[in-house]
Amino acid sequence: MRAFHENRTYGTAFPFTAFVSHNIDFLAHWHNDLEIIYVLEGSIRMGINSETRVLQAGDLAVCSSGDIHYYDSKDNTSKLILVIFNPALIGFPAGWPLNLRLTSPFRENRPSTPEDELINRRLSAIMQELLQEHLLKPPHHEQLMTGLLHELCALILRHMPLGLVNPHKDKRRITNMKIMQEVLEYLDVNYMQPITLADAARHANMSLFYFSRFFKSISGMSYISYLNSIRVNQAERLLLNTDTSILDIALECGFSNIRTFNRVFKQVKQRTPSELR
Repeated sequence: MRAFHENRTYGTAFPFTAFVSHNIDFLAHWHNDLEIIYVLEGSIRMGINSETRVLQAGDLAVCSSGDIHYYDSKDNTSKLILVIFNPALIGFPAGWPLNLRLTSPFRENRPSTPEDELINRRLSAIMQELLQEHLLKPPHHEQLMTGLLHELCALILRHMPLGLVNPHKDKRRITNMKIMQEVLEYLDVNYMQPITLADAARHANMSLFYFSRFFKSISGMSYISYLNSIRVNQAERLLLNTDTSILDIALECGFSNIRTFNRVFKQVKQRTPSELR
């Protein structure tokens, strides 16, 4: 998967997928599709735009269209249901929610009223029903799943904090998200080049100090850690799927020498490149 902008394909005319994930790690990225996450077991650190949370069992997270989000399972174990679908399925082809935004994308499983408890149970049930319908594909499952998605999104809009999109008031936030999307795309396209923090800061038209803090607040990691992760992920794909030498892969993925490549690869993947051969 590309690190910055994921253009999802579903393999069918029904643009939906659901699956269980264990201990997921995924670099900061975004897509137009909605991504809804329910924690079945354990805990996981997740960032959506500039908000970071350690999610626990029973918690829900919502990535709206265009939200920059990442998963970090370091020091945690988790089991999640992920539901991902094109918003056109619920009548929002240009992105969801329309003219609104979630003021927080996280819903914690901390019911303060009987109604909260009922809503949490229903959200959990819908996520699990969607998963089962997707996996088993009984007759008319797509029609039923469309209805469940409408209910799920309606409950989210009704029971999670919302704010009206104000183009003037939100101009800075919207601009920052656009800048970050462009920076992630820049890194994904040019990771094999010797691009420094200063290069990326110039691309974002920001000072070095501000850019460094800005990047970490949204991606959840430092600039160099993110860039190294892109390089290592690409190197891993080449190690597994080609016969190219380890030295050539290192150079192709932006490392200046084999020693640095081996050190960074082991730091990211907890094993050496040669262990994949």
